[in-house]
Amino acid sequence: MNKQKIPTTLVTGFLGSGKTTLLSNMLKQPSGKRIAVVVNVPRESGIDSEILRGTDLDSLDKVERLPHGNRIYHLRNGCLCCAVQDDFAHMMWELANRTDQIDHVMIEAPGTELPTSFLKRLNSEVLSEKFTIDSVLTVADGPALSEGRYMSSGGRVSRVVDAGLQFLYQAQLDIADVVLISKTDLVMPVLRKKLMEKLSWILNHEPEIISMQHGIVNPELLLNRCCHSEERFEIDKVNLDEYELSEGFDSIMVKLGKVDSDLLVSRLQMLIHEQAVYRAKGFAELPNKMMRQVVQGVGSRIDRSYDRRWGVDEARSTRLQIIGRGLDAERLMVTLRVAEV
Repeated sequence: MNKQKIPTTLVTGFLGSGKTTLLSNMLKQPSGKRIAVVVNVPRESGIDSEILRGTDLDSLDKVERLPHGNRIYHLRNGCLCCAVQDDFAHMMWELANRTDQIDHVMIEAPGTELPTSFLKRLNSEVLSEKFTIDSVLTVADGPALSEGRYMSSGGRVSRVVDAGLQFLYQAQLDIADVVLISKTDLVMPVLRKKLMEKLSWILNHEPEIISMQHGIVNPELLLNRCCHSEERFEIDKVNLDEYELSEGFDSIMVKLGKVDSDLLVSRLQMLIHEQAVYRAKGFAELPNKMMRQVVQGVGSRIDRSYDRRWGVDEARSTRLQIIGRGLDAERLMVTLRVAEV
């Protein structure tokens, strides 16, 4: 039995930065390694795990239902997609007993949480015997960085009025061994060169910086970095334990029937302008369409694409997860129901 510790990568970053897209591509790209991706999902959602495990239902080999609502999806390429509903430690212990099935673990930290909460758990006496923190990757939204969102003042554009959000964004960057600038394809070429400069204004240390487009990056750049992040865990420049976000984040699940896609987008954009909506993502059922539409919104930008055909026996519906602060749930539901057909 292989008693070596399993190298583990923590992937953090603010809402909508591109973490799930990155990890979905990591599962699909041939890296020569069997990767287990762990994602925390709300009890009523599971949207992230659906995106992660691929666009093709045939890519699934089997599904294991574990205690506490956790699930492990076995993909035909030898990788695992692990959906954690309630018990993160239980899932990690399950993986620790599967060293014959996996070579590397990647954990997606929710965009609304401080990354140290996961590092502490991995660094606990029990889990540290089984896992070593290979590196911490922070995904930074390229367009948001270009526009100056989430930055503090001091020679930079300031669009953050919430000190808690600003602190969270900074904390996610300060813990990074590697910063991935995402969605650079959405930034004008003349502005791409300035992304590094803007990022250097924010960073308090010198992590490696990698740009990526469409969530694709060479797996060899991210795996087996051997940064031994736990060894510098206690000397981070920002004391993350002493700060609490002033208010929690709201996560509202919206379930609708068939919808008009254009009307749904216009309704979402209306809500984004009215309320503090930071992220919207999910799937839409469209009339006379055999394909399921993926809807992902960050800021005022809402992207749509088709990922796969609906399953023969699959229950069809429109499901959206709306994340923000101080959200009016009733207003959200009333506004989005207008898109039903």
